[in-house]
Amino acid sequence: MSPLPDYSRKFSSFRGKTLYERLEDRQQVFIRSLAFQHQLTFQEFRQVVEACRDLHMWQEGSLEEWWEGQVREGLQGRGQKKALFKALQEHLRLLKSTPKSYPPDGGFKSLCRKKTQIVIRPSGKKIAGMCPVASLKTICCNLRTIDVVENCPLGCSYCTIQTFYRDPIVFDATFAEKLEKIPIDPDRFYHFGTGQSSDSLVWGDRHGNLTALCQWAARHRNILLEFKTKTRNICYFLENKIPKNVVCSWSLNTPTIIKNEEHLTANLEERLAAARQLADRGIKVAFHFHPMVFYRGWEVDYPRLATQLMNRFEPHEVAFLSLGSVTLIKP
Repeated sequence: MSPLPDYSRKFSSFRGKTLYERLEDRQQVFIRSLAFQHQLTFQEFRQVVEACRDLHMWQEGSLEEWWEGQVREGLQGRGQKKALFKALQEHLRLLKSTPKSYPPDGGFKSLCRKKTQIVIRPSGKKIAGMCPVASLKTICCNLRTIDVVENCPLGCSYCTIQTFYRDPIVFDATFAEKLEKIPIDPDRFYHFGTGQSSDSLVWGDRHGNLTALCQWAARHRNILLEFKTKTRNICYFLENKIPKNVVCSWSLNTPTIIKNEEHLTANLEERLAAARQLADRGIKVAFHFHPMVFYRGWEVDYPRLATQLMNRFEPHEVAFLSLGSVTLIKP
């Protein structure tokens, strides 16, 4: 009879091809024990690693607790592994299909990282590009992005900025120079957004970036320059003359999502009040219902939000509206 394969070698090859290394130490110990006990195949190993990560991120308990609970309930014997995997798939399916329940007081704590150091330094990176999701396989709005600052101090749990960047928060010392070098065809229309790598308004006019952008927009009347924010920081726009081709947009969500997922941001009333102030000055505003989240009560809260918007703004004051789902990269 041929000897059993060396599972240690298999395990070593599995771990680097999955999210295993990103699990917490206790989670890694449990997954390793599980893998050796059941001689997991690569696909089985990948499934339990991703399930472990998902349950942790969803704050739905640990895989270890769930697994041991299933064993205690009687999933034993020769078909144990098959039965456990079937039960795990059903458990995840039910979690995915059930609306999220949030505490009414906003007590849900998301996994937010802290930002510390803020620096200004020359950067070799380009500041302009196409929207990251633009491709031949997508129906695209042709949004172009300008990265004014790298990183964001807000604590939105779902934001991909927290995946793209780590500390520090970086201001490009050569930003104004790079801005002037962006090629603009005077016979084309361009839509530029500045909220891809950080909130557009959270920094105000720090290092003169808002001034540089507005002056640039004034010189290129064939562009639409959008400042997208979740803040109420509109002082610059109240105190300065703003070009007509500038629009300030707000990401809007229901109070439930703002309280539980959009930490350190302005609340809904503050966002709407800030937008109203700019609209009163003749500055175009826009709104993004993004991300729309499936949670218990969404079917009441989102229509209520839409009604608030329609009651406070006239159609001619609003440049555009958009809807979007959660965009994320699994860390």
